[in-house]
Amino acid sequence: MVKESAGGTVLIACKMLQHELNKAIDESGCPYPIIWIDSEYHTDPNGLRAKLQEEIDRLEEVDTILLAYGCCGNGTVGLKATTGDLIIPRTEDCISMLMSRQGQAYWRPKATFFMTKGWLEGTHSMAREIEHAVKRYGPERAKKIFEQMFRHYKYLMLIDTKSYSIEECLAEVELLAQSLNLELTFAEGDVWFLRKLLSGSFAQDFSITPRGETVSQQDFACCNQDLPRQPY
Repeated sequence: MVKESAGGTVLIACKMLQHELNKAIDESGCPYPIIWIDSEYHTDPNGLRAKLQEEIDRLEEVDTILLAYGCCGNGTVGLKATTGDLIIPRTEDCISMLMSRQGQAYWRPKATFFMTKGWLEGTHSMAREIEHAVKRYGPERAKKIFEQMFRHYKYLMLIDTKSYSIEECLAEVELLAQSLNLELTFAEGDVWFLRKLLSGSFAQDFSITPRGETVSQQDFACCNQDLPRQPY
């Protein structure tokens, strides 16, 4: 296996955040090398943990490893800081980073399924999952499956993070809302949390796991774990 090699700091990021991270990088002039992880791993927290650990273990000559992930269904809980200190946002998931506002209390509307351009482009996007289900089970059974899956949701919210034009994905999101029988809504997002991750200014918003130690559930004790996990 070819090992990544970098001095100083490396960023490991969910590809769902690619548009927002690229914006934060442009604004901050961050020079860190990035390892992109496919968003498909969000469907299995254990698989996500294994993939992240694999990438962490293969790094060399690194002091700090930034993870553009939250707790993510406990997908980051149990990670070992084998090759450098791990810095992880204290949020329940990636969506939380985009919905957060600097200087304001974090908010997240209930009964809402969140969408960004990054999720639309993912290999396991909801649109692709619906398409696969229809091919496998037929339209009627697929409809019942997704009605059951989304029975606790009322809204489909497209987050405008100013990292892309929402006009580029509006038609697809409208069709998705119609397919899931959800009301389409919009909200402004932000990349300030990602800029802060890149800045090296780590306070109460981040978990710091020194080299040789393991990320614990307590590191995310401030997150609202009662929120339903988004069925990516």
